[in-house]
Amino acid sequence: MDAQQALSHLIAKQQIVEAMARYARGIDRRDEALVRSVYHEDSVDNHGFGNDSTGWGLAAKVRTDGTGFPVEWYSTTHMLGQHLIEVDGDQAVSEVYFESVSRLRDPDGREWRITCSGRYLDRWSRRNGEFRISERTVVYDGEVHTEPVLANWPGPDHAVPKGIWGGPTIPEDAVARTARGTAGEDDPSYRLFGRA
Repeated sequence: MDAQQALSHLIAKQQIVEAMARYARGIDRRDEALVRSVYHEDSVDNHGFGNDSTGWGLAAKVRTDGTGFPVEWYSTTHMLGQHLIEVDGDQAVSEVYFESVSRLRDPDGREWRITCSGRYLDRWSRRNGEFRISERTVVYDGEVHTEPVLANWPGPDHAVPKGIWGGPTIPEDAVARTARGTAGEDDPSYRLFGRA
């Protein structure tokens, strides 16, 4: 790879890193246009837990007009970890670690914190000089955990109202279709990156 190719490669990777930062900010700030800016209009987002749609469909869920994420979710924070990015011309793949924390209030006014961690496995394509996501699979490496923000919670975690994706419970078939991480080569990331 000559110097010009190396520079082009680095610029492509930086575009992807910045797009991921826009994604996290857009979700947390409930900015639909910012989330859309990360996805191609014809993209697919396999988010799991029954929330699979297009990328622009996911972006629409950040609306605060009652048609998006549950209005009880008054705060979300997405923290991004390491980025593994491979670029091949106008195509790229990436694996980005994340941890998210959501705050919500139940109908009785009690506050809860939902935490989860995993990875975004993305296929990117460059169109009109800009890399955007063509396909995303979210892999959950840990359990989604709900805990009270206030002291003196009377019950175990399984009794906590989850409120994920607009309902009190998640259908079993949606849970079964959700990508889960493993420590071996059957992890979903190997379908994206291949084997060493």
